[in-house]
Amino acid sequence: MFGAAPLPLMQPDEPCPADLPRPPDWFWRALAGIDAGVASALLVLCWFALHSRLLREPWWAKFNLAAAPVFGERVFVMGLGGATVVGASLVLLVYCLLAVAYSLLTVGRGAFRAFLLAVLCVACWHIFADRWFWPMLDPSAGAWFPWSATVPAHAATAILLLRCPARYHRLRALAGLEPPPILSAAAGPGAAPAASLGAGNPVECAERPEEPPGRPAADC
Repeated sequence: MFGAAPLPLMQPDEPCPADLPRPPDWFWRALAGIDAGVASALLVLCWFALHSRLLREPWWAKFNLAAAPVFGERVFVMGLGGATVVGASLVLLVYCLLAVAYSLLTVGRGAFRAFLLAVLCVACWHIFADRWFWPMLDPSAGAWFPWSATVPAHAATAILLLRCPARYHRLRALAGLEPPPILSAAAGPGAAPAASLGAGNPVECAERPEEPPGRPAADC
């Protein structure tokens, strides 16, 4: 029986493989914005559907109207179907892009400034959407997206956007680019490494009772 072939050993003079290039910082910021933006967009979609039901409209009415640039005036007679998917996807994309823009501007700033930027960003988007974005979808969109529908949705969006800095540090920690928040906070910036257990541990040596001196050997 022949034994297994020995594995080839790397010669000392062979160069080690180079590390893979790390993504730039803006990549992690955009990824954190997408993470927070999907959550906020899903909440906005749920609220729009609930608001339509409160007005005794089909829950997909606002989503069908958002698909008017694709399907035209047919959205007013179309039911639940392709127009609903297209309109909901458009709303989801718009609010995700809003979160990415906020994350690129906010990550690295203090908590108070991040809160102010979230309020400012959402307020600007609310005014822009009310005057230009919804009417751009259809001239009658103002009646389908009143302030009673958009103000609660945008208030919830501003709250969820505050997750961007935390998600940014979490994603970098998962990629190994920075220590986890719990370990870094417990260790502190100037903390010394913990002493290893075993021989040479000063705590263990201090708690170890001293052995009584042995009796001297009797002279023969």
